[in-house]
Amino acid sequence: MEYKILKQLLELLLEHKAEDVVYLDVSKVNPLAEYYIICSVNSNRQALALARYVDEKLAENDIYVKHIEGNENSEWILVDGIDYIIHIFVGNARNRYGLEKMWSELDIYKVE
Repeated sequence: MEYKILKQLLELLLEHKAEDVVYLDVSKVNPLAEYYIICSVNSNRQALALARYVDEKLAENDIYVKHIEGNENSEWILVDGIDYIIHIFVGNARNRYGLEKMWSELDIYKVE
């Protein structure tokens, strides 16, 4: 079940022009989540729209979104879908925060 939803989320991000989409299975190191998904976008407006699309997709699958953090001025939007944590970065903020480096002991899967 989890992989089906993961696949839907990844496809949704690509359909809406997210770039450099990757995911990590964090279930072995984080008891509160299954997957982290990280992507980049070109604008704050695109990041907010993507967060709304992700929220809708999770709701379609009866998954409660605990919180969406960020606003129209944020360079990082976080969607907390409990088992699915989606990080949407604007511009070069992704490099500055370095989440992939922080989780480098895990396999990072690039989505194309």
